[in-house]
Amino acid sequence: MRIALLGPAHPLRGGIAQYTGSLYGELERRHRVRIFSFRKLYPRLLFPGSSELDRSPSAWRVPSVRLLRPLSPRSWAATARRVAAWDPELLVFQWWHPFFGPAYADLVRRVRKRSAAVILFLCHNVFPHERMGSRHLERMLVRMAFRRVDGFLVQSRDLARQVRKVRPDVPVRRVRHPAYSFYRRWDSETPGPGEKPSILFFGNIRAYKGLDVLIEAFARIRRELEAELVVAGEFYSDPGPLKERVRALGLDGAVSWTGGYVPNREVPALFRRAHVVALPYRSATQSGIVPLAYQFGVPVIASDVGGLSEVVRDGKTGLLFPPGDSKRLASLLVDYFRRNLRPRFQPHILDFNRKLGWDRVAGPILELARSLGAKDAGEG
Repeated sequence: MRIALLGPAHPLRGGIAQYTGSLYGELERRHRVRIFSFRKLYPRLLFPGSSELDRSPSAWRVPSVRLLRPLSPRSWAATARRVAAWDPELLVFQWWHPFFGPAYADLVRRVRKRSAAVILFLCHNVFPHERMGSRHLERMLVRMAFRRVDGFLVQSRDLARQVRKVRPDVPVRRVRHPAYSFYRRWDSETPGPGEKPSILFFGNIRAYKGLDVLIEAFARIRRELEAELVVAGEFYSDPGPLKERVRALGLDGAVSWTGGYVPNREVPALFRRAHVVALPYRSATQSGIVPLAYQFGVPVIASDVGGLSEVVRDGKTGLLFPPGDSKRLASLLVDYFRRNLRPRFQPHILDFNRKLGWDRVAGPILELARSLGAKDAGEG
């Protein structure tokens, strides 16, 4: 089958670019696949990070055609022409933010005129965690983009519900977020966690991810355990209030900050050294951090919100707590360390990991595409 993937890819950085590259790697084993990527992703208003690009030697590199600019209608037309010229039987868009609604809607419309491709959206989110304006505007942009799509793949029940509210007339399939297996090339599997209890918070630091909740919980933990907290990620908001709170609580020597985006080669060591990964999110649909933690055998303590409870099996692969409840989070972490629950959870994590291969996404994509009329004429 000739397959076009439309979404961010190298040299763009971040989880969705890594998702596009990993999905490409799985599909291109048996199919002819081409990625159509972005020349630029966001205006400064929507991207407070230091750079959209991964210039590190450990970047996850895949070939792509880089054309699309979300604010440039001329690039929409050029991208649509290149996609149609590729003549795919299947076109899969990565969707995660209403900001891309006008560009995606125009692309779908133009490709429809030139191609018989089945068009699917693979949704990481439907609506943003942090609003870009009024909810009415966000809904309008989502409806605009979703209107001519043949089917959807989502990564949680909550996302499936959101998609069906907009498009109840088309099939929606649920898949789990796989583990990013490309990290294995930098994984020496040493060193493991030390004797001191270590908690890892990983990923871009935004308000909805609840790092402030974890810091308050950590202050309680330190009254009972000589633990450490590692915060690994780039701030997408002013770091001042959080760092000042750490100082006010007397935690300066117990909290370490990486100070920016973590290069891929440094990720395995961060997880190998952690006893547990914390996701104190206030809101969530799904997360790529959970399967990443599982890849390195690390249990997860997460808020019971969105789709997190679908991948964090309470009492088996990790623990769940009510969002925003720092007292309960602290209690769970102290109990986790005192009872040494990590070895008990690891067999369940190993079992769950078997369900997190990229074939578990590629297979449903192809099955859905074929059910909607995509042919295998270009396979091989």
